[in-house]
Amino acid sequence: MRILQLVTFPLRGCGSGIYCDKISQSLHAARHAIKVICADHYPPRKPYPTHAVLFNNGVNNKYDVPFNFPCFTTHPLSPTTTFGNLSEEQRQLMVQTLRVKIRNQIARFKPDLAHVHHGWVMGALLAETKTPYVISLHGTEHYGFHQYPAYQSLALSAIRHARVLIALTDREKAGAIETYGVAENRVVVIPNGIDTRVFKPMAVDKRALLENYRVPAPRHDKPVVLFASKLAAHKGLDVLLRAAVIYSQSKEKPITLIAGDGNTRGAMEIMARGLQLERVYFLGNQNQNDMAALYNLADVCVLPSEFDYFPLVALEALACGTPVIASDVGGLPQIVIDGIGFRLPPGDRAAWAERIEFAIHARFKASVWKDARAHILAHYSLEQAVQRIVDVYARVLPTTARRHAFAATVRQS
Repeated sequence: MRILQLVTFPLRGCGSGIYCDKISQSLHAARHAIKVICADHYPPRKPYPTHAVLFNNGVNNKYDVPFNFPCFTTHPLSPTTTFGNLSEEQRQLMVQTLRVKIRNQIARFKPDLAHVHHGWVMGALLAETKTPYVISLHGTEHYGFHQYPAYQSLALSAIRHARVLIALTDREKAGAIETYGVAENRVVVIPNGIDTRVFKPMAVDKRALLENYRVPAPRHDKPVVLFASKLAAHKGLDVLLRAAVIYSQSKEKPITLIAGDGNTRGAMEIMARGLQLERVYFLGNQNQNDMAALYNLADVCVLPSEFDYFPLVALEALACGTPVIASDVGGLPQIVIDGIGFRLPPGDRAAWAERIEFAIHARFKASVWKDARAHILAHYSLEQAVQRIVDVYARVLPTTARRHAFAATVRQS
C-alpha cells in the first residue's frame, strides 16, 4: 500500500513531527511504500523517502520559502515565527508553495491514501485533490483555530473533507465535534504511542552525565527534578521556577534540569537568575537518546502546563520508570494515573513544591517504576498505536479488495 504522510513541521523537535516519523518508520518496516512531506531547513535523512519543503532559517542557502516555518506556539527550530505573525503576503506564499509541492508529490508518488498531521493548511490543500486522507488531530490546531482566525477556513476545509479524524483523547474528540461541526462517527480516538525500545529503564552514569551538562561535582549526588518540553509560555516553567525557590532549600537540595528550547528561554533564564536559583540548569534541546538518559537520571519529571493536549514527554518518562507530576489538564489525567504520579492544578507553586519534595523524600520512583513502565506497555506502545491507525486506513481505502489486502499484509509483517 502506498501511503503519503504530511506534517507541517520537521520530523524532529516537536511531538507531531516525531510521531509522524515513528509511524512512517513502522509502516516502512512493514514493507509499505511510504513517503513523507514535511517542513525543514535541510532534507532529512530517513530510511523511507521524504520531500522537505525548505524554509529559510537565516543559515541555509537553499530554500523554497524565504522565512522560517510557522508554529502554533513555538518550536526549537523556529522559536519566534507563528502562524499569527505571518503577513498576508507570507501566508499566501506559503500556501501556494505547499500546494505546488503536495500536488507534485501526489502526481509522482501516486498514493492510495494520505495521512496528514494537524487539521490545518496541508489538510486543506489535500482537500483540493482526489486523494482520500485522514487527519490526526494533535490538539494544537484547536489552539490555532481560535488564536489565528485567518486560517479558520483552511482548517474547516481540511477537517470537514477528511474521511476520518483521529483524536488523541475523548476530550479532544468532543472538542472537535463541537468546534468543527463534524459527525461523531467520523472521529476515532487513538492515543499516541512511543517507542518503548528507546524509552525504557536503563542504568546511567549519573556523575558522567551531569558532568557533561556542566553540573558541578558537589551536586552530582543530589536528586534530580526534570522539566522536558518546548519552552513556551503555556508550559508553566515560570511556576516550576517559583516552586524551585521552595523545594531547592529542602533537606535533599535537589537540582533542576530544563531540557528544551523555545521563545521563552531567554526570559526564563533571566527569571532563574533573578530568583537566585543556583541549582537550575538549562540544557537546551536534546535528541531522543539523550532524553532517554535524562528520564532515567531523574527522580521525578514535571509538566506544570497551563494547558496541554497529549504531551509525549509524559509517556516517555513513565516508560523509563520515572514518575510524573503533571497539571490536571488536557490528556494528562489519562496518562498520569494514580499510583505512578500526581496531578495538580496549574499555577500553584506551593502545591508543586510540596509534591516534588514528597516524591523525592519518599523515594517515590523506587516504589512505582515497574508500574509506570507497565502502564505504558499496556496502553501506549507505538506498536499498538500503529496497528489502530492501520485499521483506520483500511476504512478509507477505495475498494474492498484493497482493504482486505492491506489488512492482511499488516498482520503478516
